[in-house]
Amino acid sequence: MKKGHHHHHHGAISLITALVRSHVDTTPDPSCLDYSHYEEQSMSEADKVQQFYQLLTSSVDVIKQFAEKIPGYFDLLPEDQELLFQSASLELFVLRLAYRARIDDTKLIFCNGTVLHRTQCLRSFGEWLNDIMEFSRSLHNLEIDISAFACLCALTLITERHGLREPKKVEQLQMKIIGSLRDHVTYNAEAQKKQHYFSRLLGKLPELRSLSVQGLQRIFYLKLEDLVPAPALIENMFVTTLPF
Repeated sequence: MKKGHHHHHHGAISLITALVRSHVDTTPDPSCLDYSHYEEQSMSEADKVQQFYQLLTSSVDVIKQFAEKIPGYFDLLPEDQELLFQSASLELFVLRLAYRARIDDTKLIFCNGTVLHRTQCLRSFGEWLNDIMEFSRSLHNLEIDISAFACLCALTLITERHGLREPKKVEQLQMKIIGSLRDHVTYNAEAQKKQHYFSRLLGKLPELRSLSVQGLQRIFYLKLEDLVPAPALIENMFVTTLPF
């Protein structure tokens, strides 16, 4: 055990290990991916939008499981859990999708295990997809290890949001996660080699926020087109996140 890590292990599993586990448990298993819709031809416009909503809602279900496995999440007020989750679900959708995407590969693997070709997603995602891929490229340039990534996912969720009932409690949990990440980048041999790793990781969070606003704009556009009614879960995203 490396010096400086001993304070984590009072017989309890460390926070970072728990976060990694919750990430891995909710990540699609490479051996069970669903290729049944891959490069599907001749879908109607409406079907493509329907598929998009389906991908989004089923991914959000998986992301919910991730959130619920974060130590301390259930200690927050139920209203705060709900607000944090509603606010972060699109950010986490983008973050996890971008992390799984490979720039040299045209496959996209969604949280529910569905695999689609990038061109299949253009109709529904529009410009948003290009920006997600751009973000993906910058993520991969950081060469984020799984421990740091699990912390980043948790920090996307456990963060200051407008309207929290117990912001202090959320902040305390946030500081714990930041502490775990800082320990990791300080004591992990691989992480030590990376310049400004900690601040560059945290710098991804504001980028994610704007990507999720773009996602909302995209969904808003699809709602206006009105080819397919938006599911309730998607309607709810606007209730919590739009400032007006």
